[in-house]
Amino acid sequence: MPDVSRPTIMDDMVRADARDRGGLRGVSGDEFRDLFETTYPRLVRTLWFVVHDHELAQEIAQEAFVELHRQWSKVGSYDRPELWVRRVAMRKAQREAARTVRRLRAERDSVADLEASAPELPDPALRAAIRALPPRQRAVVALYYLEDRPMVQVADLLGCSTATGFVHLHRARHRLAELLAEEVDDDVR
Repeated sequence: MPDVSRPTIMDDMVRADARDRGGLRGVSGDEFRDLFETTYPRLVRTLWFVVHDHELAQEIAQEAFVELHRQWSKVGSYDRPELWVRRVAMRKAQREAARTVRRLRAERDSVADLEASAPELPDPALRAAIRALPPRQRAVVALYYLEDRPMVQVADLLGCSTATGFVHLHRARHRLAELLAEEVDDDVR
């Protein structure tokens, strides 16, 4: 797990509050700072296990501390304000984890739908070989051969010169030949 270090957000909050209100809403900045310094690293570590992303865990922890800062006049008087900030952070992390799961499912389902509706190529090995090409080469092959477009249009659609389009097509043909164990005729036109 990555090293957890104290971000600058704490200093920014304390400075902004001191400038705007003359202190952390009636409670010394030291109490808030101490709570942040003792709670933040452990909170990030815990959140990492929920979201499996260190930067996202840091972001969620920081958002929870921003909310704590906003509520400090009330929450600062609690016996254990660290439990409040932990509860807020965990709720945020659980929502984010659920969002991630829904997004991944939707992406997986849309890929499956696209593959199911993909045009049938005469050879399954050819489909697999085209999928193995880099994205730009796949696009050139699809536009040039499957849509039967002239290279001028292909290049325009891809935002490159005609010569660059032919370079991508040349490389794609050679890669497909390698993948399909066939010889390549260098005459592309």
